[in-house]
Amino acid sequence: MIPQIIAGTFAVALTLELVGGAAAAGAGYGLGRKYGRKLCNAIDQVESTIASSLDKFKN
Repeated sequence: MIPQIIAGTFAVALTLELVGGAAAAGAGYGLGRKYGRKLCNAIDQVESTIASSLDKFKN
């Protein structure tokens, strides 16, 4: 009986650890996509501004 309780406790602890790690990985992936997209759009806007400024000097 006692070995079964100990094994069950370890199984629950392992499950919680794996689920917690998966949740953290999923949240990190989601936040990375969100802020990565925002950063990419900001960099594209800066690039467009620089390109239009250079075109003004060229003409």
